[in-house]
Amino acid sequence: MVRYVLSGTNHNQTNEVTAMIKQTVLPFKLEMTNDLITSHAGLALLGEFAGAFGLSRLLDEQLPSPGSGSGYCGSEHVMSLVLMLNGGGRSLEDVREIRFDSGLRELLEMRRMPSSDAMGDWLRRGVNGGLGALAVINRRIFEVFRMTRASSIPWI
Repeated sequence: MVRYVLSGTNHNQTNEVTAMIKQTVLPFKLEMTNDLITSHAGLALLGEFAGAFGLSRLLDEQLPSPGSGSGYCGSEHVMSLVLMLNGGGRSLEDVREIRFDSGLRELLEMRRMPSSDAMGDWLRRGVNGGLGALAVINRRIFEVFRMTRASSIPWI
């Protein structure tokens, strides 16, 4: 039974309506939870692949260290950009979608993540020879794929 008050009427007067809703059986249940959830679950797979591949380690080995003790590592910048772009981001401001997704960040164990301003500054500095470092990383990734070449990867 639904009880409602008509607008412009005395609140003591009510109309009662009985609504019949067909009950269906769904293959899942909806519940409230206090668990962290993410709308970027597909990016978790990309992040897990990058982690298993050791991409963050490669990035930190090849890209220059931050200038200060509190600066962001190259892997924090690059992985944030990779996730943002693969999540449909089109500008640096879109990194906020990833930055404020605490469920995704917990899944990927991303404790720190640069802001869009910090990433813009990092990119404008030219990453201090980072293009050469990224070329080295690209060659290493290609070598790993070439060594593990299988018939299921005909394009390598």
